[in-house]
Amino acid sequence: MAEFKKIDLSIKHTFDERKKRHFFNGVQTVYHCHHYTALYTQLALDAGEEYLLTEVAEQNFFKILNDYFSNNNITELADRISIACQYYSAIGLGVIELQYVGDDSGIFVSKKSHVEHGWIKKWGKYDKPVNYIGCGYISAIFSSIFNLPVGSYSTFELESIVKGDEKTVFKTYKK
Repeated sequence: MAEFKKIDLSIKHTFDERKKRHFFNGVQTVYHCHHYTALYTQLALDAGEEYLLTEVAEQNFFKILNDYFSNNNITELADRISIACQYYSAIGLGVIELQYVGDDSGIFVSKKSHVEHGWIKKWGKYDKPVNYIGCGYISAIFSSIFNLPVGSYSTFELESIVKGDEKTVFKTYKK
């Protein structure tokens, strides 16, 4: 029987006592607060600028993932996906699992989405998806695992916890 070794994310967490800042592997990191994220997501929706949340998440997480892969010589597709999923959880966004991956599309599933659970606690269910940060993160995963430029993929939610679905399903496709 074949034995498979799961690669584990390695995070060096430091704290700058003077500036009160957290760093993961040398990158300043703000732990995710689902109530705060729900609030600024609502503000972005009110302004019609929700796409900014997706773009900023994609650009930042793309760099973080690429740097991690490069600095740790992570080259195998399965390892890159595993690390990306672990990092999503480590920064407090929730839990994502790969359902399908291909060169030009893929699907991730989340049964625990802190953004959406925060939204539901503040305002209840909503008639459309709100996890724009998750969409940006998933797009960053695809660009980074396939060594393509940031912005090569687009992601949207097929199902959404905030809409009442039991899970959020992210669909990604190559632009």
